[in-house]
Order: sequence, then structure tokens, then C-alpha cells
Amino acid sequence: MSTLCDLVEVEDSPGRRAFIADVAQLARAFASVAGASDVDLRLEAVDHDSCWRFHRDHVGYRLNATYRGPGTQWLAPELAGRALRAQRRYRGPLHELPRFAAGLFKGVKRAGDKAVVHRSPPVAGSGQTRVFLCLNEVSDHD
Repeated sequence: MSTLCDLVEVEDSPGRRAFIADVAQLARAFASVAGASDVDLRLEAVDHDSCWRFHRDHVGYRLNATYRGPGTQWLAPELAGRALRAQRRYRGPLHELPRFAAGLFKGVKRAGDKAVVHRSPPVAGSGQTRVFLCLNEVSDHD
């Protein structure tokens, strides 16, 4: 994470150190919950409608956290089927993870059709950029 911060010219500061410590702590906690020695870490700046479709992840576990912009949106289980069918036309209630909160989702590999249905909030054309962290278990395909 320090190297990444250097590459994008984030100066050493208390904020940078807190960010690095937070990502490291989340990765350690995720690895413990998942029973994994390694985790796949993806950190993105997103200013488009990345992963906007309602879906269930085809993983065992996934952790999402947003450091800037709107957080991951998720649905109550009883609304999942409706949202999966309607996609962009869905107008029902949504939950949204607050900025800086971490959401740990069981994916299809652990929960089957009870896996949480969620999406990235659509931000294209809004002028917003999300800074988004995604942690996954490392698969045989990685």
C-alpha cells in the first residue's frame, strides 16, 4: 500500500498512514474470517457505472469498503428476486454501506441463492469518484 501511495503521489501524512493501517487491518480480519493465508486485494478509483447490475458474487466471501463516494448498495433478501429481474428499473428500497464501513458478504460458493444481492452505486455523469476496496479469497484461477 505504501508503494501504491507513492506511485499516485500521496504524501506521507497521518491520513495516508491511517488509510494504510485500515486496509491492512481489514485484510487481516478478512483472511481470518475466510480462513485464508492470502487475500486478493483490489483498490480502484471509479467514476463510471462499474458493476452497476444487481448480482450475487461467485466467491466464498467478499469484503467491500468505500473510502470516497457512495458505498455499495444491497437489498433485503425478500427484494432480491425483484431487483435481479428489474435491474436499472428497480425502484424499491435499498441499503447503502456508509463511507468507511466494511461490508462482508457471503458469496454463492458459501451461501448459494441466499448470497446477498448488491451492486455498485451508479455514478456515471454525477461528477463523483469512488475509492473502492475489494477483498476476495484467492482462487485457483488467480
